[in-house]
Amino acid sequence: MHLGRRRVVGLLSMAPALLVLTAAAQAEVDERLKPLLDELRTFLDAPRPVFLRQRVDVAVNGQKQEEQLQEVWVRDLEHLRMERSDETVVVMTPEDIKMYIGPPRVMVHIPQATLEALGEDREEALGALDITRPADSLRVVLEGAEHLPVTGEDRIGDEACWVVTADEELLPEFRRTLSGVPQEFELKTVQLAIGRETGVTRASFFELTGPAQLEIGVTTEEFEEDAEVTDEMLTFEAPEGALVLTWTPDKTPAQMRQERDQAIAERMK
Repeated sequence: MHLGRRRVVGLLSMAPALLVLTAAAQAEVDERLKPLLDELRTFLDAPRPVFLRQRVDVAVNGQKQEEQLQEVWVRDLEHLRMERSDETVVVMTPEDIKMYIGPPRVMVHIPQATLEALGEDREEALGALDITRPADSLRVVLEGAEHLPVTGEDRIGDEACWVVTADEELLPEFRRTLSGVPQEFELKTVQLAIGRETGVTRASFFELTGPAQLEIGVTTEEFEEDAEVTDEMLTFEAPEGALVLTWTPDKTPAQMRQERDQAIAERMK
């Protein structure tokens, strides 16, 4: 079974891979993680611009399918730019979201009016188009930190890490953040390698079962604090020849997804 590039294009591409643990859950958190709490809580209260260079690996039935490199610039939890090695670009601001999918040269534009019209359903609606926001993954850990026990150690790059493994109670919450994965896949394993100095999730591993065995790994190979994220970086115009699809308030998430998928299928022929 080959998932193809489009299937995983939204996967974790908008998450800055920062682990945050709440004070409420602190009593249940492993002692080795507690020194990270104050710094991480400060970041959540007053986010600092960060840059991440990540490698995304996908394997199906034990066979590697693809490897993508991505760079992510995060000004705060509402302002982000992501670029992938397949020319996919995502730019997110409170004013609008633009998701340009490189290989078929299709861009979905979600203007502010549509974002506002989605209201409380915005997170679920964006997920229908494989779009996740930084706060989505942070919220899972915020609300379920007691379900992330330390199960080992690792070293990613030059940073020593604690490895945490999500228990069964937290798996459904993590599954909702993997919007680029077909719904027939069930999440079985989530492991995160958390940097002891930075508190950054330097590596993530997801194992899913369904029509095939699916494994997804995301490794943060480079992390830079106080990165420059300019207004110019938070703008994007589709290149010449691209097809731009605008999500207007009158379209449901299902309708917009169908329109996007049909456009991609046509342009990939």
